[in-house]
Amino acid sequence: MSSATLRESEEDGLGFAVEIDRKHPVADQIYEALKRAIITTRLMPGTSISENRICRHFGVSRTPVRSAVTRLSEEGLIDVYPQQGSFVSPVRLGEVRDSHFVRKNLELALLREAAARWSPAMSAQARIIVDTQRRALSTGNIDLFFEEDENFHQAFAAFAAREGVWSTVLQAKSRLARFVRLFGTPSRLPVVIDEHLTVLDALDAGRVNEAAQFMEEHLDMIFHILEQLPEEYGPYIVE
Repeated sequence: MSSATLRESEEDGLGFAVEIDRKHPVADQIYEALKRAIITTRLMPGTSISENRICRHFGVSRTPVRSAVTRLSEEGLIDVYPQQGSFVSPVRLGEVRDSHFVRKNLELALLREAAARWSPAMSAQARIIVDTQRRALSTGNIDLFFEEDENFHQAFAAFAAREGVWSTVLQAKSRLARFVRLFGTPSRLPVVIDEHLTVLDALDAGRVNEAAQFMEEHLDMIFHILEQLPEEYGPYIVE
């Protein structure tokens, strides 16, 4: 796990700063910090990623920075143009649709396997996560809200004893998370909590098919966001 700490900053024009722990691999920390900044939209699509500026800011060589940028390029979050530089990639709608396909089918399979093992303890654990989401929303801590949203969905991988599947879900989810952070509306967040509780209520009642239907509808809400994108978001999107 990365030991870097991400915080707001205007220094060097990065929009965020990272406190590097020299006891851990520097490249991994820079990779995690940049990825989180991109997904949480601290770094917007089209933002220049200057390797020299990052090197100066953190007092590191180009090697770990270049390694981090290369990994993010392979994941489609940074575009690298020879002789021009590196930039945060636009949101590619084709990738969003493909990532949603992967995420939805894996998460529905995890839910059904978790349902076969469902217990009051699992329900209680999931409801604690939802309660934390509600408190985060009431205090305006949007980052915590989305962290707990991820924990809610990841919990089903644990309940199904399929923790190894989550890394694949997470890779698909990173593209979707950036889309939601960029284009989602605040009015959607309380509804997310209600939808989570609806899934849990159905599982508690033993209505597995109904729980799966509710989860599918919950995940498919991303297409509702797509249909309502204002024209001003055009520069951030490509097909």
